Amino acid sequence: MALLRSLITLGLALLTSACAQADTTHTPLAEAWSAGKAIVVTIDATPSDTDETYGDFAYYLNDFATNAGDDWAFFELDSQQTNPDIPIELNVTAPPYSVLFIKAGTPQGYLYPGPILEPQVYDFVQRRFEGKEVPEYLYQFGPDEVRVEMDEESGLFKVGVGP
Repeated sequence: MALLRSLITLGLALLTSACAQADTTHTPLAEAWSAGKAIVVTIDATPSDTDETYGDFAYYLNDFATNAGDDWAFFELDSQQTNPDIPIELNVTAPPYSVLFIKAGTPQGYLYPGPILEPQVYDFVQRRFEGKEVPEYLYQFGPDEVRVEMDEESGLFKVGVGP
């Protein structure tokens, strides 16, 4: 009888653990979105000490992250993972080192396909998301607008083409 009780308790614990892991509505990404933060997601940005492009990309990203402030959240997505750490479904072409910017409201998102090697890209997106005036010269650095939908029930973010 004690063995049966132990097995039932173990089974319930495993079931509870599995349910908690499947709950994506309370992920750090969903919490940042709900809090109104601007979110930066780097896609398949595998570090390489020998790649000069990666070095420049990482420098500009880290510089932006250092100065962006508390209203910004940063995440990494490994699109090759079977169960990615962050619940994003990309329905757009995003080569390695791409950067996705999302925020609840309008505009919802931007995708820069490939490594950002011009800090003006970050300046453009920051001004747009923070409601600041964007000088005319920065529009040439503006990434592609993307549509972002969050499934409230599952917490999955779906990123697609178009505003």
